[in-house]
Amino acid sequence: MARNLIDDYLDDLDTRLTGTWWERQAILAEIGDGLHDDVEHYRAQGLSLARASAAAIEEFGGPTIIAAEFVPVLSSKRIHRYGCTFTAIGPVIGVLWGTAALLGSFSAVPRSLTIAGLVIMAFAVVVGAPFTVLAIASTGRASRLVRIPTRLAAKALLVTATVAVLIDAILLITLLTLLAEAPRDLVILPVTLGALVSITRIIIAVTSVPRLGPARCAPTLWPAPPA
Repeated sequence: MARNLIDDYLDDLDTRLTGTWWERQAILAEIGDGLHDDVEHYRAQGLSLARASAAAIEEFGGPTIIAAEFVPVLSSKRIHRYGCTFTAIGPVIGVLWGTAALLGSFSAVPRSLTIAGLVIMAFAVVVGAPFTVLAIASTGRASRLVRIPTRLAAKALLVTATVAVLIDAILLITLLTLLAEAPRDLVILPVTLGALVSITRIIIAVTSVPRLGPARCAPTLWPAPPA
């Protein structure tokens, strides 16, 4: 009876936590140890297993409350992880697509369109870079100096994700146009790798948006500085 009550509680809590599998398992192990310690404490006072388990769970609080307490920490880690990922992928995309351009893959694109595309992408990078830095700094070790609510860090990362999708969309649309009009100009290796990495970044950007929902909607959460 006691084991089942605690297992049900931990299973319910697991569905409400927003971190990675490893992060959730660490939290569940910590909470589980605490619950079992409390059960032993109540058992020593003469309660039955069932009552001791119910008392331990009541003392800990409902799964919704406990999960909410972990939102700042888990959201900060997720924001930091996504921000670092975008930062790492950016130069890779630049090198791959830049190599493709230097080898003549985009020679069929009119100069006016090339300039317009470069201006748009440069503007997007200039706008997005400060938000990326803010998201990473406010959720990493620099969070002791850069103190902003988690919801603002999540929204800064949303700007980063939007900028990434815009840049990759321009590149992929250009590639599709060239495939239709001047496929012989394309240098297969850098173009293929660039397209694959751009598609990967779009997937990461799109999937990050719903996963950061709890952080964006919470008005008073603050990241916990890393140990």
